[in-house]
Amino acid sequence: MKPIKFSILFVLLICLLHSQWIIAGSLTEVQPDARFISRIHSPLDCTQYNDDYEILSSFSFVTHLNPISSSPLQTYGLMDSNERVYKLIIVNQKFVPLTVFCLKSLGELNITNTSFYEFQLDDNSIRTLPSEIALRASSLKYLYVYNTLVAHLPEQIGKLKNLRVLELSNTGLLDVPNSIGDLSSLTHLLLPSNKLTSLPATLGNLPNLITVRIEINTQLRSVQSLNGLPKLQTLHTHYCPIERLPSNLPDLHLLYMHANNLTDLVNIRTLGNNSNLNKFFYFSKNRIHSVPPQIGYVRNLYRLDLDYNELSSLPSDLLNVATLHDLFIRNNRFSITDLQTIAHQFNTTNPDLTLQY
Repeated sequence: MKPIKFSILFVLLICLLHSQWIIAGSLTEVQPDARFISRIHSPLDCTQYNDDYEILSSFSFVTHLNPISSSPLQTYGLMDSNERVYKLIIVNQKFVPLTVFCLKSLGELNITNTSFYEFQLDDNSIRTLPSEIALRASSLKYLYVYNTLVAHLPEQIGKLKNLRVLELSNTGLLDVPNSIGDLSSLTHLLLPSNKLTSLPATLGNLPNLITVRIEINTQLRSVQSLNGLPKLQTLHTHYCPIERLPSNLPDLHLLYMHANNLTDLVNIRTLGNNSNLNKFFYFSKNRIHSVPPQIGYVRNLYRLDLDYNELSSLPSDLLNVATLHDLFIRNNRFSITDLQTIAHQFNTTNPDLTLQY
């Protein structure tokens, strides 16, 4: 019986060791989440640093200051005569240290291919721009993030009252908080190549917004929240399934809506009606089946791209647009006779027009 008892004890010992190994492994796996929670709730203490040199020394990488020459792959900072860092470029590092936000004079922050977290997360959808960015509410004017996972922006982003340019390109951004409407100084909002499905209505509260780039957000179907922006001049929405034109954008003169899901151009006369600049409107590769007569009232229409649509006719009002210099209507549903007639009529009314058909 003794050998049997020994075998049983041996098996029990093996099982016990195996269970401890599983528990230890599980604790190791959840450790990143624990560190994530700890980082969220541990306040950043900037008082421990006497100057910007000490802050830079806290980084896990070398930051070259005021280099004679720089490259797109280099991490460096620019320091003023008061020994304050006012511009910081971080490229291809492991993570962005939170102490970046202790730099009191930081006016421009540029992050490329560098995580805001020093550990891997299984669920990238919880990645957010650190709320500590609000510490630079008075100084930060330009924020650029490229090829870095940022699924969400914190509500604290709205505290950056002096921010002029906000760009997040190819970050996996899923949404934009309502507080974006508090960025009263913002002139450029650039969110291309992300995963946006909607835009907050509060974007309409940005009186100084000049440029919006939201191209290649392949689930974004509406830009109606931009309606009424008084100073918007440039809008890029190509490769988004946008279904309706924006409206009431009096200063708009550059509109890129290539490969959207438009079926008509209703409200086009409300675009750029307060601007004397030439209008460049690009609508190729949509499903546009008709152009409204109001096209004739677009102020200083210079280029109109309607290639690859479903047009079978054009309104006669277009013949009277004396400013029209380029008209592209290739790959539509015009018959050969229709195209010959259109070409003849434009040759009579607007002989300087470049017509591509």
